Amino acid sequence: QVEFTSRLGEVIVLPSSFEGKDPEPFHPAIQRITNFWANGTWKGPDAKLGAYWHQDGQFWVRPRHNVLSVLHAQKTPPTGGETGFADLRAAFATLSRPLVERASRASIECSVRDIADFARGTEDDLASFPDARHPVLDVHSMDGGPMLYVGSPHMKVVGLEDESPEAGRGLLEMLLAHATGPSFTYFHAWSVGDVIVWDNTQTLHHAMPYRNDGRAERELYRTQARVTVDEGGGRGDEL
Repeated sequence: QVEFTSRLGEVIVLPSSFEGKDPEPFHPAIQRITNFWANGTWKGPDAKLGAYWHQDGQFWVRPRHNVLSVLHAQKTPPTGGETGFADLRAAFATLSRPLVERASRASIECSVRDIADFARGTEDDLASFPDARHPVLDVHSMDGGPMLYVGSPHMKVVGLEDESPEAGRGLLEMLLAHATGPSFTYFHAWSVGDVIVWDNTQTLHHAMPYRNDGRAERELYRTQARVTVDEGGGRGDEL
């Protein structure tokens, strides 16, 4: 999987303290998305990663946020545990004019310290990531196509005429609700051996619930590649 991922771009290795401190043994580029530790013991009923709509790579400064994810199913529960995907290009295309005008000057600010899955990160690892900013109404770095960039519910919105936190949260919640509606979402029911590759700059994803009682295992291997974009890419890219 790591070899395949390297054909897509620069393989990303996150600090081991991020996302549950559970990399695949001897393969630091593989993040184990699972309810069991590598030694076979159950992590407990609260073990979950990515159980909210988000974009991987939102915490990287531009243009390092151009990240592809590869997810490979190793073990799946009998029911539940799907992964939802939301199309941020289609969501942008159907925004109402008043909402476009309201969001036109807005950006999201992202800190690794605000991301729920990184709550157990060490101070040294967290400090190595500067805060990132992305325009909410963005364009894709490779073809200039318009899209939303909303990150996740943990983001801070800046650039609005009303700079209050309430106004920013309200806009973000409205955009997330729009983008994750039935018209723009697909929910993949995993079978062992399935592989999905997606572009995080234009896609939200969400790990869905399942019965995590210590009997059924849900294990997926995630790797990531950073795509290098040519000069003249998306708005705000620093190349």
